[in-house]
Amino acid sequence: MNRKEIGFEFEIGSPWGMKNTCDRMRRDLGITGLKPQVDVTVETPRTYNGEISTPVWSFRKGMVNLKRIFKWFEKNGIVTNQTCGFHVNLSYKVKELNWMLDLSRLVLCFNEEKWLKLCSRMDNEYAECHIDRLILNRGKRKFADEKKAFKWVGDAIEENMDEKFKSINLEHLEDRKPYVEYRCLGGNGYHLRNTVMMNAIVDMSKNMDRALPEGKGTGFMTTKVRECFLPRNKTPMIPH
Repeated sequence: MNRKEIGFEFEIGSPWGMKNTCDRMRRDLGITGLKPQVDVTVETPRTYNGEISTPVWSFRKGMVNLKRIFKWFEKNGIVTNQTCGFHVNLSYKVKELNWMLDLSRLVLCFNEEKWLKLCSRMDNEYAECHIDRLILNRGKRKFADEKKAFKWVGDAIEENMDEKFKSINLEHLEDRKPYVEYRCLGGNGYHLRNTVMMNAIVDMSKNMDRALPEGKGTGFMTTKVRECFLPRNKTPMIPH
């Protein structure tokens, strides 16, 4: 099994400044390496608004710490609302695997619409749905065959991989320490929805596995392409 690493970015409202909040979390939870950041897009009823990012942890340790952090947020008057995002940064411990990810699979095999809707973020300008943008760019024109559709989708995703404000941000896959940033989560009271957030992260992890060369993502991807870019009466090709 390919081991993964994970980190989080929490957009929050706090009774204290972001640095003070980090200090309190370190004191109460024993978590080091937290970084406070300014984020002018966050607006909550609390006195201080901003972002806190975590260090990179093993996947297992990250999931354990996430539960502890959410509980701490709830206990200490942290607020999250529709202006708040919760970003998940995922990577393989063997960094070369991240460079091998198939971008088309990474986007088309992930049910981004499901998680965006659950977090009421479908119209969020900082987490644009990939498939909605592809459909908008293509318009009503359908492809004559599946191969042309696959090529167009793949080229479109690769050409725009440096666009940060997508529900799946691919720009960091070209970094020296590559990772995928999932931006589809967040919203009102996200820190109180532990089960939903955990299930989404597991889905993200499975999605990355499907995007590896040996991954089983072809069926997911083929279905999505047929639904969105081929005429409804078009006889499908055998999946390739």
